[in-house]
Amino acid sequence: MSAKPTFPVQRREESGKGVARKLRQNGLIPGVCYGHNTSAVGVTADPSELYRLLTGPRRTNIVFRLAIEGSDTHEDVMVRDYQIDPIRQELVHADFVVINPETPVKVTVPVTTSGRPRGVREGGRLQMVRAEVPINSRPGDIPVNVGHDVTDLGLGATLLASDLNLPAGVEPAFKVDYAVARIAVPRGAQTKAEELAESKAI
Repeated sequence: MSAKPTFPVQRREESGKGVARKLRQNGLIPGVCYGHNTSAVGVTADPSELYRLLTGPRRTNIVFRLAIEGSDTHEDVMVRDYQIDPIRQELVHADFVVINPETPVKVTVPVTTSGRPRGVREGGRLQMVRAEVPINSRPGDIPVNVGHDVTDLGLGATLLASDLNLPAGVEPAFKVDYAVARIAVPRGAQTKAEELAESKAI
């Protein structure tokens, strides 16, 4: 895994709506850091830097170093939750959780496909049903995405979450299997298939 980025924050002693409002007027947002072997502590953060961190390839699955000014630096931290102003579409709050690097966490990762499906070559269309899959993984082993070669998918075929090849050390985190992608059958091809089935039944 590449070196973890460092995200600097400042300790925040006061709390409340008034304090949060003043922070946002000054270009900062309130946050809380808590988790593994850590007492909860209020912090303030630069929303633009946090946005840059969360819009990278790993998005909210990124593991980073949280450097609290004049205090501790936590090596393994993730963003547990964040809030966005519904009108301005700006970050207004964030929760940082300190994690144990050896303890698996549950996250969702994007599913990507490669190859041109056989069903597409036969006139079908590849439809992505679910864009992400939930997994359990140690923080340092979380993949950027889960890729799957769909070359062999024929007309009407479905790619299930259980069909995905997960990296070593990564386990599925769903209880009920579900469709991730399918090859949609064109209306004309479906009609021909139905006619063929009817002719065989006669």
